[in-house]
Amino acid sequence: MKFRGHLIGGMVAGAVVVGIAVKSGAVAFDASSPFAFIQSSLNDHDSAIAAAGLFLLTLVMSLFPDLDTASVPQRWFFRAAYVLLLILLLLKQMDMFAIVTLLLLLPLLHRHRGWTHSKMTPFVLSAFAILVLVYIQEPRMVSGGLSADLIVTLFQEYWTIIMACVLGHYTHLVLDSR
Repeated sequence: MKFRGHLIGGMVAGAVVVGIAVKSGAVAFDASSPFAFIQSSLNDHDSAIAAAGLFLLTLVMSLFPDLDTASVPQRWFFRAAYVLLLILLLLKQMDMFAIVTLLLLLPLLHRHRGWTHSKMTPFVLSAFAILVLVYIQEPRMVSGGLSADLIVTLFQEYWTIIMACVLGHYTHLVLDSR
C-alpha cells in the first residue's frame, strides 16, 4: 500500500479511536469541544486536546512501520517531528521531548519490514512510552518495580493510549496485506 492509503487508513482509525474514547467516557467531548480547542492555549489539558492527541497518535502509529525506509513520507514525517520537538522544547515539556525523541529514532535502527511490522510492536511501544511517562511524572509509583497491581492500574489509566497505538499499527498491517 502507498503512503496515501496508509494516511487515509490512519485518519479513519484515529476517528474510530476518538469515537470509542468519547463513547466510553474516557474523553469528554461534545459539540462545543472543537471550538474550545481552537480557543484554548497549549497548556490547557482539556478533552479537545486529549481527543486530538489520541487522533494524532493513531495516525502516527499507522505510518510508523514504513518510517524505516528512505522515502518522501519519511522526510515529511521527520520534518513534522522536528517541528513537534521544537514546540515541546519551547514549552519546556522535556519529559515528552525525551519520549518522542526516543520513539522517533527507533524505526531507523533496523531494516525495512523488520520489527516495525511485527504484531507485538504497538504493545511494546505503548508500554515503553507509558512506563517512561509514569516514571518521569510519578517516580515513586514505579520505584518498587512492576507488580501485577501496578500493571493493571496503568492499563486502566492509559488504555486509550494503548488502543490508539494498537489500532493505528494494525491498520497499517491490514492495509499492507491487501
